[in-house]
Amino acid sequence: ETPRFTIAHFDFYRLDQAGIVADELAEVVHDPDYVTVVEWGEVVHDVLPADRLAISIAQTATGDRSLSFRYPDTLDYLFEGLKA
Repeated sequence: ETPRFTIAHFDFYRLDQAGIVADELAEVVHDPDYVTVVEWGEVVHDVLPADRLAISIAQTATGDRSLSFRYPDTLDYLFEGLKA
């Protein structure tokens, strides 16, 4: 059976304060029925769990995009199928 979940998306671009949205994020971030996606999450860093996948996108000198993935060992299983 295919797993079912709800995607909760939060975008904090250009926000100096998260306000009430941080409370909404705190309600879903630990709920196993949700996959939570946070963009520009620096303003809510204290709400985010330590056990998370963080993806950073940077522009290289040639104009390409470089992706970096940071995650704790407990999430290694997410990338097992990608290893050569």
